[in-house]
Amino acid sequence: MKQFIIVLFLIFRFQELSAQDYRAKEIYIHFFSPAPIADIEAISNRAVADLHLAKKEVEMTINIASFKFKKALMQTHFNEKYMESDKFPTASFKGKFIDNFNLNKDGVYQFNVEGKFKIHGVEKNKTVPCKIIVKDQKIVLETKFKLLSADFKIKAPDIIYRKVGQEVTIDVTGILVKE
Repeated sequence: MKQFIIVLFLIFRFQELSAQDYRAKEIYIHFFSPAPIADIEAISNRAVADLHLAKKEVEMTINIASFKFKKALMQTHFNEKYMESDKFPTASFKGKFIDNFNLNKDGVYQFNVEGKFKIHGVEKNKTVPCKIIVKDQKIVLETKFKLLSADFKIKAPDIIYRKVGQEVTIDVTGILVKE
């Protein structure tokens, strides 16, 4: 009987922890980099993110080739020359936060995630401000931050170096659902 109670307790505890996991399967990512001749801008809705409340972790991954540009030539150059998406097919972020919040209660929850980006084969620590908006049982994750392409060894050929912006602003939005 004692073992049965322990097993029930463990099952209940596991369900309680897993109920604190959330996933966004279609995250919208927009990036923009101003440049003197042509701004660099693209979007993707192919990122995936996991939020683990019990562990206080956030993970996000995106396939680099999923970014779409207005001009096909920009998209080709982005994948082949700058991001080398055949060699480095994904970018990711994994981080931890210290804040507590209740996603069963409507509200706006702002917090910072300290973590590591892995882009173009290079890892870089960064603190990212995040916001979760809970309204009528809908949970939206948002963030906006800047990265420097040089931090990830992303370089344009010398002939067009001045055409490409070095600072990239990234906007992220996704709807989280319980796992």
